[in-house]
Amino acid sequence: MQADINNVSRDYAKILQSADLEKEINPLCTNIDDMLARLDEFETLLASVRAESTGMMANNVCSILGFGESFEELRTRIDSLEQFVAAVSSNLSEVERSVDIAEEELHVTDYSIKGLLLKPLKAKLSASEPTTSNSLPRSNLIEEEYQPVQIYNSDDYFGKSQEKAAEEMI
Repeated sequence: MQADINNVSRDYAKILQSADLEKEINPLCTNIDDMLARLDEFETLLASVRAESTGMMANNVCSILGFGESFEELRTRIDSLEQFVAAVSSNLSEVERSVDIAEEELHVTDYSIKGLLLKPLKAKLSASEPTTSNSLPRSNLIEEEYQPVQIYNSDDYFGKSQEKAAEEMI
């Protein structure tokens, strides 16, 4: 067993003697040095960012705290704007629905000048003939009178403008 250990140790010694450690270790050392240099640069950059953010916080905290009273007004205005946008969206949907109904009543599918002018006339002429279908198309008419879509009033969301307030006072 001692002989086997001596043989193995000799074999390892030959491997270590045949290997050029400078060639094997130098690239590793170079890479480690490069990594350490980059790590040092990163640490310097991080310290700079921390110092900058601390300076910004020290300079701007008072300004931010002083603006606190205006945040309530800003929040109210943003909420009003959100409600306004929702109302406009709802109104737009209603107007689009009304237009769809009108197009259906007038049988408008062609948006060229010819289609917009001639198609409704042809539909009116054919409508005067007796129809066989019992289903009535949707209509914007109530008691033969057009019912416009109710549109939002911006004063409900933003208050009266100075011009309107002046007109009402007169």
